[in-house]
Amino acid sequence: MKENIQKKTKEYFPSILAGLICLVVTLGVLVFPIKEKASTPIDLSEYSSVNAICELATLKSFYHNVIVCEEEPSGAVKTISTVLLWPFDKLAKTGYKQFWIEYSGIVEIGIDASQIQINNPNANGIVEIYVPDATILNVYSDKNSFSEPLTEKGLFTTITGEDQSKAFVKAQSAMREEAENDQSLLRRAKNNAKILLEQYVKTTGKGIGVDYSVRWINNPI
Repeated sequence: MKENIQKKTKEYFPSILAGLICLVVTLGVLVFPIKEKASTPIDLSEYSSVNAICELATLKSFYHNVIVCEEEPSGAVKTISTVLLWPFDKLAKTGYKQFWIEYSGIVEIGIDASQIQINNPNANGIVEIYVPDATILNVYSDKNSFSEPLTEKGLFTTITGEDQSKAFVKAQSAMREEAENDQSLLRRAKNNAKILLEQYVKTTGKGIGVDYSVRWINNPI
């Protein structure tokens, strides 16, 4: 009988040993649970970085245009001209002025960095980004580029410094309007920002050994 017990013990010893090992491991896990490495949140929306990216993405468009300014006689000038020069007032055109000025300038088109939203990556490493449409950031008319005006004016009428200042303001407005209507330019500025933002996100991921991908969203969350 004793020999049978010893024989059975030897026969089932490997199974018994494996069972004991599994029991010890299970108890160890229950008593000393494995601690998962805490994931460090990554702030991909750090403003200074996004602001720098938007500055790099800004487009500068150069313009060379002609501005036309025209002013009809009015008020006291028109009254005096009508009274004193009648019936030749229509020919004299006192107070009437029209002039053309060539000028150059620069329009900056880009993205408002404060409106960009970059969400932290989800469990699949996808980073959602919202980028607003590009807008006109700055308009610069170069006063030094203004040519001598070509003029058409009436009798006793001059082109004043105030007239040229008004022309400068009109030139600024004309360049802005032209740039705002150039949809291809606005799209290009937005795409530039998206390309640089995607590179930024992927480079940030590689720095910590993670592959990030980008999903563009149409509205901020």
